[in-house]
Amino acid sequence: MVVRNTLPSALIVTLVVTLCLCSSPVQSQEREPLKLGVHPYLSSSELIKRFSPLARYLGKRLERPVTIEISSTYDAHIQKLANGLLDVAFLGPASYVKLTGQSGRRPILAAFETMSGKTFRGYIIARSDSPLTSLAQLKGKRFAFGDPDSTMSHVVPRHMLLKSGIDINQFSEVKFLANHDNIALGVLSGAYDAGTVKQETFQQYKSQGLKSLAVSPPIPDHLFVARAGLPQSTIQELTKALLALKDSDEGRLILTGMRKDLVALVPGNDRDYDVLRTIMNDLKKAGLDL
Repeated sequence: MVVRNTLPSALIVTLVVTLCLCSSPVQSQEREPLKLGVHPYLSSSELIKRFSPLARYLGKRLERPVTIEISSTYDAHIQKLANGLLDVAFLGPASYVKLTGQSGRRPILAAFETMSGKTFRGYIIARSDSPLTSLAQLKGKRFAFGDPDSTMSHVVPRHMLLKSGIDINQFSEVKFLANHDNIALGVLSGAYDAGTVKQETFQQYKSQGLKSLAVSPPIPDHLFVARAGLPQSTIQELTKALLALKDSDEGRLILTGMRKDLVALVPGNDRDYDVLRTIMNDLKKAGLDL
């Protein structure tokens, strides 16, 4: 495996996972590398660790190299997929809804199924020793969000705040941080009075001194999609390979490497994300630019 990271002016981190496959000097188009894009919901080093085994597995199954490309922002990730610059993309639900709203549906290859099912939740958090006990007490406090296109570190909790009658202009300070870990650590350090993270991150840091002020409704989980125009035969191969992960020891290790509570990749349906479309439409009506 060869790892190549590039950081041009756009600050895009690229990981290239090259598999040792026998091929002719001039590859056919079908044997050219597949680009697997991942949005930056965690640090690049953590995402490299989590998705490299999957890239190697797909490369072996499809008998072609696979590259992992980690974009600098969620929106950059969405735009790459919209412009056909990624063959396969791992997306958060809000990013998928935004993509389909901007440029139409993409083939869904598979979706996450965890020990909790096909949905996940977000948490609005504070330090365990904080006097805060409800969302109503957040007015005048310092609050940390994640990327503006993140499902559980911005979109869904923003809707929760809206429904609770809280506008972010009522906070004394608002910051948009790079990822969920930064939010949890920022709250733990006291830099922010509260913030919002996905369930996985809350569980990871809870024992270090976090508590929940509110929990989101269940939202359909993350998914893999293919670019428009990818050959149908490749889509079928990818889908078969992803859905088969749960059926082998190697596959189950790949699944838990991506997320500890992940038990399978299962067929996904565009209709599953209508609940999130409603949430995002509510936010747009309230004047939020998504």
